[in-house]
Amino acid sequence: MNHKILLVDDEPANLRLLERLFRRDYEVLTAASGEDALRLLSQHDVALVVTDQRMPGMTGVELLARTFDMRPHMVRILLTGYTDMGALLDAINRGQIYRYVTKPWDNDDLRLTVAQALRHYEANRSRYEAEESNRRLADRLRAMSEGVVRAIADILEAKDRYVYGHARRVSGYASAIGRRMRLGTATLEQISLAALLHDVGKISTPDSILLKPAALTEEERAVVRLHSERGARLLAAVPEMEEVAAAVRHHHENWDGTGYPEGLAGERIPLASRVIHVADAYDAMTSPRPFRDALGHDAALRALTEGAGTQFDPEVVAAFCGLEALAQIRAAVTHGAFGSQYLPAMPPGGPRELAPEELVMAIKMEPVLAASVLHAVNGPRRAGKPMASIQTACARVGEDALRALLAQGRAGMSIRYEAEVLRDHSRRCAAAAKLLAEKTGVLDPEEAYTLGLLHDLGEALLHTLFPEEMEHIVWLGNVGARAERERAALGVSHGQVGQWMLEECGLPPELTFAVQTHHEAVRSSVPAALLLHVADAIADAPDSCELAGLDALGADCLRPLSLSRADLARIHETVNEQVGERFVGVIA
Repeated sequence: MNHKILLVDDEPANLRLLERLFRRDYEVLTAASGEDALRLLSQHDVALVVTDQRMPGMTGVELLARTFDMRPHMVRILLTGYTDMGALLDAINRGQIYRYVTKPWDNDDLRLTVAQALRHYEANRSRYEAEESNRRLADRLRAMSEGVVRAIADILEAKDRYVYGHARRVSGYASAIGRRMRLGTATLEQISLAALLHDVGKISTPDSILLKPAALTEEERAVVRLHSERGARLLAAVPEMEEVAAAVRHHHENWDGTGYPEGLAGERIPLASRVIHVADAYDAMTSPRPFRDALGHDAALRALTEGAGTQFDPEVVAAFCGLEALAQIRAAVTHGAFGSQYLPAMPPGGPRELAPEELVMAIKMEPVLAASVLHAVNGPRRAGKPMASIQTACARVGEDALRALLAQGRAGMSIRYEAEVLRDHSRRCAAAAKLLAEKTGVLDPEEAYTLGLLHDLGEALLHTLFPEEMEHIVWLGNVGARAERERAALGVSHGQVGQWMLEECGLPPELTFAVQTHHEAVRSSVPAALLLHVADAIADAPDSCELAGLDALGADCLRPLSLSRADLARIHETVNEQVGERFVGVIA
């Protein structure tokens, strides 16, 4: 192999001697200074560098130290006549120098040293390539294994809409707890994965028990309790999942030793299991079931605090209670705060100038105001059938209330760019959802319009509460990556926050469920979620040609709705006629 070597010396005569010595056997580069050498190293894949020590501006030791990160596998030889032996020995000890040669050098000895150094380089490179190949293989195997197990978890959640999203929420809460406890990155990754898979053992629990719309009997609870051991056995068979399996096995152990399956107590319980136990309990308490209402955030925290020292690790409970972002989100949802930074600009002349039909249209074009109207009509836990039509809700609250809502607009203030983008997208999605509902009959068209208009309310609230964090997250682009980053930073994704907000507005479960799941609608296969998923894609597509090429809108997504790509193109064109082209400008 014709290796490339770099020779560095500030004395031209020495540089010529070195070049003549090696140019027959190797591809030789030369440099008269450390700066020139660094420039060449940035451009060439060099196997070996031979440098003089005493050079103006940058010594040989300093040069070799700076090349360590640039070319970690390159071999380094130092030529030295008189030098600081302390600096030389320090460089050797840090692995920055393979060997040093005294000046004047013996040509045969130097050729032999260079040949040995290049054999050392080849051995290092082969070892590194083998390690990299093994690492990539292990990463692929791990990703494949995790993908299979995640698919099983998705199948489990898809059985029951009441638990859909439970695993992801628990994973988000658990990760947030771990970060607050300042756990290391590797530990956080294990906790996140174990939390996502903590209920995977329920795949073998009979549906008659798993989907029972009432409280379980003692015998049925005993069957359910087997899921932690079943899940652990399943995961233990997956390569490199032993610690995740242990976390799953023990996530129902109590701090005082009264839990299952082994009755472990205190710090004998794996830390990951203790964290998952708290996150799992919180989500169970704050999620509604057919046989009971959900607890509010504060009530759930009180229950966790009361269980600290008996059921839960007190340190983990304290960390969870200190998750300020989650507390802010829950408080905003409870108080009907739907994103104050996303209120529209005050209409010209104020709301008093608008006719009744113009009032209703103004509300129907603004996600935050429409949600406020529905919240006022349905309210939390109001009796009677929930109202999902914005038009009907506006008629119910009356003109005065609508004018008061519009008066909250941001008079004389500029509109944030991301707010206008979200508003534009929501309007287009609402129009598309209504047209899709008329075409497919999956939903009432007015309900579909409401769903499309409000589906991104969770994102609006997160932008309002955490503008700096969300500014970084939104540029990730990919929805899945954004949701993962939101869960990592805030403990919950915008889709989940949107579901909570629509629940607070009293909307029917099939609509709130669709908001939570529409980014993963192909996995859930729920018609309302599929419809919203397609409407979202139509609203995002700049033109019909790009819409037709979207991989996310495959046959598995369109077939259940009896839609063709020609249908999508026609709906896209109609949305453009009704709402206008996608917003691309910059708001002043």
